[in-house]
Amino acid sequence: MESWYQIQTGLIAAIICMALAVNVLLRGRENELFRRFAWFNLNLLAWFLIDVLTLSEVFPSALGGTARAIVASLLPATCIGFFAGFAAEVTQQTVVVRRMANILSGGLLITVLAGWPSQDSWRQWLLFAAITLSLFLALLQMGLRLRSIESQLDRARLKYVVLAGIAVFGLLLLEFIPGLHAASAGRILTAIYMYFLFQVITRQRILDLFEFVGRFAVMSGSALVLSLIYVLLVGWWRYDLGLFVFNTIIAAVVMLILFDPVRTVVEERLNRLIFREKFEFARVIERLRMKLDHVIDARVMIDTIMEHLEASRRVTHASIYLFDNDGLSFTAVGQAGASPILRLDAIQARPFTTRLLKDQVLALENLQAEKEELKKRGTVEDQAHVEILDAIIGSMESCQAALVMGFVSNEQLLGFFCVRDERLRFAFATDEIKALVALSVQATITLENSRLFDRVRERDRLAAIGEMAAGLAHEIRNPLGAIKGAAQLLEESADSEDEDPYLKVITEEVNRLNGVVSQFLTYARPLKPGTEGIDINEVLEKSLTLFEVAEQPCSITFDGAPNLPPVRAEAELIRQVTLNLARNAIEAMAEQGGELNISTSLTRLRRDGQGVARDTSSHVRIRFADEGPGIAPEVLDRLFIPFYTTKSDGTGLGLAICQRIVRSLGGTIDVTSRIGTGTVFTLTLPADESSTRTTAS
Repeated sequence: MESWYQIQTGLIAAIICMALAVNVLLRGRENELFRRFAWFNLNLLAWFLIDVLTLSEVFPSALGGTARAIVASLLPATCIGFFAGFAAEVTQQTVVVRRMANILSGGLLITVLAGWPSQDSWRQWLLFAAITLSLFLALLQMGLRLRSIESQLDRARLKYVVLAGIAVFGLLLLEFIPGLHAASAGRILTAIYMYFLFQVITRQRILDLFEFVGRFAVMSGSALVLSLIYVLLVGWWRYDLGLFVFNTIIAAVVMLILFDPVRTVVEERLNRLIFREKFEFARVIERLRMKLDHVIDARVMIDTIMEHLEASRRVTHASIYLFDNDGLSFTAVGQAGASPILRLDAIQARPFTTRLLKDQVLALENLQAEKEELKKRGTVEDQAHVEILDAIIGSMESCQAALVMGFVSNEQLLGFFCVRDERLRFAFATDEIKALVALSVQATITLENSRLFDRVRERDRLAAIGEMAAGLAHEIRNPLGAIKGAAQLLEESADSEDEDPYLKVITEEVNRLNGVVSQFLTYARPLKPGTEGIDINEVLEKSLTLFEVAEQPCSITFDGAPNLPPVRAEAELIRQVTLNLARNAIEAMAEQGGELNISTSLTRLRRDGQGVARDTSSHVRIRFADEGPGIAPEVLDRLFIPFYTTKSDGTGLGLAICQRIVRSLGGTIDVTSRIGTGTVFTLTLPADESSTRTTAS
C-alpha cells in the first residue's frame, strides 16, 4: 500500500513538472529564466519518474539507484541556475554562483559514474549533503533579494515564498535518508510549489498566498469540469477500442473548444468567491477607466473617480488635489472618506512636490523604509536627506495618503491623486498600484483635455462677445447720444425748476448706460501686452491722486517698496485695475470707515508657480488690504464671474476685467476675506528681468 502511494504521488509530481516545463518552453525559449525553469522541472521529472519505475520494478533496484543518483547529481546546477536568476537580476555574483553549482554537479556526476563510494548508503548521504547545500544556496539567493525590494507587501510575499521553499524541499530531501519513507507528501508539495513559481515568472510578479490559492483552485476547478466532460464523452465506450479512440479524439476537440470559456467562467466564479474585494476593485477600476474615455469636463471626472472608489470599499480615503490659479497652493477638489487637509501650500510642500514630479508615484512605506536606511548610515548628507524625507512624509500624512500619483504634464505638476486603506498594515499590492497609476495617467489626459476645451470655449465666448459688443456699441450709443442731447436741450430751455431733477436723472442714467457699454467693450476687446517696462510705484501714486481730490469715507495709505524692477505692461491697463480695486475697497468701507493700505513688494516665485521647477523668477506683488465688512464665502467663489455683482447699480464686469488684464500680463489675482475683518486683493505680476539686467549693466 505504501509503495502504491509512493508510485502514485511520484507519477503525479512527474506529470505536473513535465507540463510546466513544456508550457514555459512554448511560451518563449529565448527567455533564459524560462529555459532554466524548464531544465529544473525536467530534472525533477527524471528524479520522480526513475523512482516510480524502480518502485514499479520496471528498473532493477541497482540500475534504478544509479540512475537516480545521476539525476540527483544534476540538481545543484539546475536548481541554483534557476533560483539565482529568479531572485534578482543577473549580475557578476550570479554568474559566479552558477559556475560553482555547475562545478559541484560535475564533481558529483563524476563521483557517481566512477562508482565511489561503493556502498549505496554512503552515496545517498553524499548526495543528500550536496543537494541540501545547493537548495540552501538557492533559497539564500532569494533571501538576499529581500533587501532590494522596496514594497513591504512584496517583501512579505517573498518571505513566505522562501519559507515555503524550505519546508517543501526539506520534505523532499527526506527521501535520501535510508529507512525513512515519509517523503511522498514532499513530491506533491514540490509539484505544487513549482506551479506557484511558474505563476510568478509568467506573471512577472510575486503572488500573495490567497492569490496563489485562488489560481490553484481555478486550475483544479477547470481540470475537474473538463475531466467530467471527457468521462461523459469517452467512458461509455471503454470496451470498444475503435470507438474509444474515436471518442477520445472527439472529446479532445470538444475540450479544446470549451477550454477558454470554461476556464473564464470558473476563474470568474472562484475569484468572486475567494477574492471578492480584490476582484471587485479590479472591475471598478476597469469600469472607471472606460467611463473616463468619454469624459472631458474635469469636474465630472473628479466626481466619477471619487464615487467609484468610495463604492469599491477597497480604499478608506481618496482625494484629488489640483494646482490653484494663484500659483501658491494645491486645493482638494474631490474626496472620499474622512476629510483631508483642504489646501496644501506649494512653497512649504516643495520637497513633496519636487519628489513627486521626479518619481510621479510615491508610496509612504517606501519612503519610511528609505528614511530608516539613511538613519542607520548616519552621515551628514544622509541626515539632510532624512529631513527632506520627513517633510515629504509629513505632506503625505496631512493629505491622509498612503499612495500618491502625480498628474504630470510637460514637466509640470497639475495636481495629484491620493489613496489610502487604513485597514491594511502595508500599502497596495503591485498590481493594484499599476492599475491606480494607469488611472492617474488617464485622469491627467482628461485634465489636459478639459483645460484645452476651456481655453477654446473661452476664446469662442470672447469672440462672440466681441462681435456682439461691436454691434451693441453702434446700436446703443447712437440713440443714447440723441437722448442725452435732447435732455440737455430741454434742461437749457426748461422754465420750471421742477423739471430739472427729472432731466438730470435722464442724463445721469444715459451716462451710466454709456459706461456699461464701455466696460462691455473693454472686456470683449483683445488685450495687447505692454512693450516697455513701467514703474509700478509711479503708476500707483498717480492713480491715488484721483482719490485725494474728493473726500473719502476712509483713509488711504501707500507703502511702496523701493527699487522695484519694472513690469512690462501698459500703464493705462494697470491704472484701470488699481483704480477698480481701490474704488471697491472704498465703497466697502463707506458706512463704517477704516483704512485702505496699498503696498508693493518684490518676491521670487517658481517659474511654473508650483514650487517644483528648477529656477525662480522675480515678481512684483501689489496688495490692497481694507478693513471693510468682508465677503461671504459663497460670494467669494463667484467674484470674477462676468456680470455677477452684489451692487444694485453694478455691472458685474469690473473684477472680471481686472482678472482678464492681469492674466494677459502673465500674472495672478488672488483674494482672501474674513467676515468682520476685511478683504485683501493681491496682484502678482512678473518683473521685466531683461530691463532689470539692462539697468544693472
